[in-house]
Amino acid sequence: MIVPAFLRAARRTVFLTFIVYGLAVSQVAALQITGIQATHSRFVPRFTKLEITFQISGSVATSMQWPYDAAPPQGIPARTGITVNAVFTDPDGRQFTQPAFHSQEFLDEVREGRDWHLPTGTFVWKVRFSPNRVGAWTYKIVAVDGGGTVESALHNFTVTASAKKGFIKVSAADPRYFEFDDGTPFNAMGFQLPDYLGNPSTQGTAAYERLAANGVNLVRVAISSIYGSAWNNWIGGRNQYRGYLPVTGLVPFYDAVTARTTLTMRLDYEAGGDTGWFDACRMQLWWEDQSASIKPNTRYHIRVEYHGEGISGPRKPAFRNYGFVAKIDSGWYPTCYEPGLAAPVTSYGRNNSGFGYVEGTWYSGNASFLPRMYLALENVLQGAVYVRSVSLREDLGNGNHGAEMMDRPSMEHHLYVPEEKAYSLDKIVENAERNGVYLKLVLIDLNDKIYFKMADNGAWATTDNLDGFYGLGRAMNKTRWLQQLWWRYLQARWGYSPNIHSWELTNEGDPALTTHYQLTDELGKFMHCRAFGVEPGTGDGAACPLSHPNAHLVTTSFWRGFPAREFWMNSKYPNVDYADVHAYVSTSFAPYADRQLMQYDAAYYHIWHGQYLASIHVGKPIVRGEGGLDSPHEQSASVLGLNRDSTGVWLHNFLWSGLDSGGLHEIYWWNEHIWVNRSDIVGAYRAVSAFLGNVPLNKGGYVDWCGTVTNPSLRVVGQKNTATGSLHLWVQNRAHTWKNVVDGVVVSPISGSIVVPGFKPGTTYALERWDTYVPGGRVASVENVVGDSTGRLTIRVASLPTDVAFKIQTGSANVPRVPTGEIVK
Repeated sequence: MIVPAFLRAARRTVFLTFIVYGLAVSQVAALQITGIQATHSRFVPRFTKLEITFQISGSVATSMQWPYDAAPPQGIPARTGITVNAVFTDPDGRQFTQPAFHSQEFLDEVREGRDWHLPTGTFVWKVRFSPNRVGAWTYKIVAVDGGGTVESALHNFTVTASAKKGFIKVSAADPRYFEFDDGTPFNAMGFQLPDYLGNPSTQGTAAYERLAANGVNLVRVAISSIYGSAWNNWIGGRNQYRGYLPVTGLVPFYDAVTARTTLTMRLDYEAGGDTGWFDACRMQLWWEDQSASIKPNTRYHIRVEYHGEGISGPRKPAFRNYGFVAKIDSGWYPTCYEPGLAAPVTSYGRNNSGFGYVEGTWYSGNASFLPRMYLALENVLQGAVYVRSVSLREDLGNGNHGAEMMDRPSMEHHLYVPEEKAYSLDKIVENAERNGVYLKLVLIDLNDKIYFKMADNGAWATTDNLDGFYGLGRAMNKTRWLQQLWWRYLQARWGYSPNIHSWELTNEGDPALTTHYQLTDELGKFMHCRAFGVEPGTGDGAACPLSHPNAHLVTTSFWRGFPAREFWMNSKYPNVDYADVHAYVSTSFAPYADRQLMQYDAAYYHIWHGQYLASIHVGKPIVRGEGGLDSPHEQSASVLGLNRDSTGVWLHNFLWSGLDSGGLHEIYWWNEHIWVNRSDIVGAYRAVSAFLGNVPLNKGGYVDWCGTVTNPSLRVVGQKNTATGSLHLWVQNRAHTWKNVVDGVVVSPISGSIVVPGFKPGTTYALERWDTYVPGGRVASVENVVGDSTGRLTIRVASLPTDVAFKIQTGSANVPRVPTGEIVK
């Protein structure tokens, strides 16, 4: 039984069902599907979300978030879950399965400038799906648990045409690039999402609008804090970062009373004080300012389940109380184990056998958000506690309580997906959809303590299993089963959205581990096939054969290097869609001399990596998921003094150099270089986006411009498509770098001629000259250039102080002649 003890104790009648953070206990017979409703009951525009809600009764499942499995791996109880899917049939008779998810309803308001998501305690089942073909469709709901299987009747709907482009995939004609389902290009440009944009509040909504207005279309967002223990709500008062992630304090604890081992959070106070690995005080940090939403003027019941041992006191006799206690206060008290700091809201707990409770009541006053809660071994000489759950529920009187307010009440984080955090991601995805922004989502943190506590055989590990994250390679064990639980939930809840660019397995895994390669490919197998009920085959080289309408790209990232032949190009891992590289100046694999140049020349930083990676020919797009300008010696943005570049010369050059033939898609890491800037330099994205708007790079045929320039002080990058008579170039005065600008170096204008071969002799082409510094970009003039007897085009540049861009659009050959230099209004 995986239902926490505090929930089991809350049951009052035989047929009453309590649902808390996605875990349910039900004693109703006969599995049934009822109350099916759809957001679009008859007509659904193509690539638009169809959301179907319904109820299921009579399930024998003890967890509504766990799929049904009659023979799970060791450590996972059998037949405890329920699998619910919708089966869609398209106009051509092809069937596609989409998983369903169990979801709590919230009251949704904005209070104090923040999202206020109040749990209602009401749960529904949902299916979300975006149909991809115009015509008549049907669907049915299918549910299976330990008691049997049930199917709904068929429901009909019609998909109509829409202007939406669809989902992002790898270009069929040129694997360097991405494209939409409708064949239009997706030219990825963006940066790591600032932390506060992870909060879907009013501020977050405005921020997404600002991203869209400035041409930023791809952002990388870590959602690894939703499932698992990474970035836990509870932090200690000292030494939080003893490694990559904050210390969780999570340890398995064997309860001799129930003969069950559970995951708990340990606090201790040693004879020498608060000195060991575990803390005597843990407090809510409010990552991204997401404290629990509560009702004002309401009395709440607080109940903390714990085991205490070796507790003695008082340490300060002037204070009579001592022991384990919960406190609530809006302050910041890292030493909350001291008496007199923060207000106690529960009784004081001492030693006990098995697990017991400290309980109390607290009145919210005018607060709409929970002030910081503390868990403390207050005023003790020594002792330890193991916390299993923390509950905050409205006191309804007569022993009755309302819905759970804590988004993560149980320390057994692997057992459930927190409802409020999932609902918040709903809002983020909706913001992205409204504004045409696409999300590269990082799913799991490599060193999540949950997996370190799991032995390969499914038992709890007495010492950390450092390979626990990777499990047993391709074999199924407890680790992999739980990861797939999360992956299935991802596809069920957010996989419908075309604005999910991709699923990134983990941030910066080990580039030398075969198990990392295998796990990434297993993610690909699952998200392309198994989530939809199709088995792609086991072992290396087994590619998913399914083309599902709502499938997304899959990748991972490494903390260093670029394992091309070992992984990205290896036929053993065919379900990985695009390559990812992390390379700051400091962590680049470039020679040291090149890195010295990169730190002060943002264009060279991009061009070197783009050309080097393109020379490997991996046969798929490459995204630099993390990168940035820093010193060759130190990974810190501050050492360069980049903040002095208030006009954003570095970003301008970095983005325009992306016209080179390498095809490297950039996601810059230090968003504060771009987003928090007095001159609002983020607008540089809009100009490049406008320039590339009608350049069909995804259609194939584009190669390096491959010409000559008469003045070596002119840097030229770009591509041409001689079959269509197309060309685009960025031409820079090499001396116009951000470093020279902020140092006050006088940059002399330069002139020269650019000769591009491969065009039709005697043919006239309309050459657009773009002013790259006008916000949004602008065609400054159009002039005629004519292919000479060998098909070479000559483009002249006169007195260039900064840079300029040129473009010949597809189909512009033999256009009517216009006077050279005519301004296009």
